[in-house]
Amino acid sequence: MLDLSLRKVNLVVVGHKDHGKSTLIGRLLYDSKAIPEQKLQEIRDELEKSGKKEFEFAFILDSLEEERTGGLTIDIVQTPFKSEKYFYTIIDCPGHKEFIQKMLTGASQADAAILVVSAKEGVQSQTREHLFLIKTLGIKQLVVAVNKMDALGYDEQTFEQFSEDFRTILSSVGYDDVPIVPVSAFYGDNVTKEAGKLAWYERGTLIEILDNTVEPPQPLSEKPLRCIVQDVYAIGKDRVVVCRVETGTLKVNQQVMAMPVMERGYVQRIESSGQEVNEASSGDSVGIVLDGISSVDRGCILTDPAENMRPTKHFIAELVTFSGFALEAGNTIVIRVGTAEIKCEADKILDKIDPAHLTVKEELPKSLGNGEVGKVEFRPLQPLYLEEFSAFPQLGRFVILGKKGPVAAGIVQEKK
Repeated sequence: MLDLSLRKVNLVVVGHKDHGKSTLIGRLLYDSKAIPEQKLQEIRDELEKSGKKEFEFAFILDSLEEERTGGLTIDIVQTPFKSEKYFYTIIDCPGHKEFIQKMLTGASQADAAILVVSAKEGVQSQTREHLFLIKTLGIKQLVVAVNKMDALGYDEQTFEQFSEDFRTILSSVGYDDVPIVPVSAFYGDNVTKEAGKLAWYERGTLIEILDNTVEPPQPLSEKPLRCIVQDVYAIGKDRVVVCRVETGTLKVNQQVMAMPVMERGYVQRIESSGQEVNEASSGDSVGIVLDGISSVDRGCILTDPAENMRPTKHFIAELVTFSGFALEAGNTIVIRVGTAEIKCEADKILDKIDPAHLTVKEELPKSLGNGEVGKVEFRPLQPLYLEEFSAFPQLGRFVILGKKGPVAAGIVQEKK
């Protein structure tokens, strides 16, 4: 029977395609008995038919991905594995070519990350890129799994030298005191069970270190109120505001402020599924009637007046371009954040970043080309309210809109 008191953690596993990421995920799911025995037998049978004698843990992931593609029921996104402390749900891990666009446009949301690095092949450019991107995404909790220790004879001195060198890379992007754990995903050494061959590593198994390092996210209902207005309808004499409560709790008679119009009022009534209710929590989409607020419209945000919020005058964002788009300093573009679509000017392109080497390759460039990453300062040309991604991811992520949809995506790092 599942222990429903265990808290949940969304976990993304990243790393170079040949460093054993899929094998590690398969091993975690297998050792924690997250995959039904019937499913495992199907995988063994398939491997036998294909002439492969050894059970390959990466095939667990491949098989689940095939079923997801085919629209069947088992989905790795919905397959948590259980530790003594938490339920870990592995978020969809897109291929490298899709990684930037999918992650930055919010297809995945992680509380923590495992970065898989091969002790045999060493740090690759893709390793650095993924490290840079998870940091850009605001993922603060990281554990590094140094895989394929079996290929190096489980040598302690080699691991310690690797760790020392890699800590320099971690520190360069702001990851300090990150646990670095030696493992062999293929043989299961030090993943969920202690292994005699790695007995010299006394800090615990990968799953034990995850349990001792990662903190689950603060429940969204305990955060300050952020309610995104989706539309406004006139129904009889009432002006019904349709909105989604992203964080916090919305209650009848509660005082709220509509941003960025900065009007104060009260929640007169809340309706959910055609019935009146006294409150709505994070994740609820409701219709509300407000008293004292007349200018609220699609794209507005309802907050607590006590926070003394102000419209955003400038903001700095980490930006990645795609779909053939190029941004030049001085361009006027349209961003979408929440449900708001707002014109902004790119005041300055502060730098252009090489994610493979974690370095700034150009300061104050005139443009960002297709597929490039950089830091940009924007100035809203219309009233805008947004948040820093680190505090409120729901309102700290935006896309730039082109004629046929999103052409760039950004994470808000600072706002003024």
